[in-house]
Amino acid sequence: MLNITIIVFILLGLIVHRYLTTFWEQGQLPYSMGFLFFANSFALIYLVSFIWMFGITGGIVVAFLCFLQIVYSAGLWVFSLPGLISMHKSLDNFTIPKVNPLIYGGFSFLVIIVAILTVINFFVSPYKVIWELMGENVWTPILIFIGILVIGNVGRAAVMSKFMKK
Repeated sequence: MLNITIIVFILLGLIVHRYLTTFWEQGQLPYSMGFLFFANSFALIYLVSFIWMFGITGGIVVAFLCFLQIVYSAGLWVFSLPGLISMHKSLDNFTIPKVNPLIYGGFSFLVIIVAILTVINFFVSPYKVIWELMGENVWTPILIFIGILVIGNVGRAAVMSKFMKK
């Protein structure tokens, strides 16, 4: 149960990280060094968490998929769509949107929560527990993820092409 909670918090962190990265890329993020510190800490923490849950090889692969935003592009982009729409509308009016301070401040707390849960997980859950739960049936989750990735990217391309035409 703790492993699932950590994965949910990591997925939430990936969504918030992408939202904040949009502002950071435009130079609109105050205290950008603090954001970079927590973003890099977050990447290191989810690497350690995934290695503990999936083993060395599986953990590095899953963390690599998160780091390259492949997991985000597979389906998490849907949760960022309202923010993208409001940002696109404000850019049409030649106004630069401001970052939501609640989300910005909450990201650092989210990283700290994931770090604490990861440390607790070392004592509660055995090493490679999720990998061993999959057992011999490793290919089924891989094929499901590939299917979600393809469908998610096709859906994202369709939605964004329709959205950008307006």
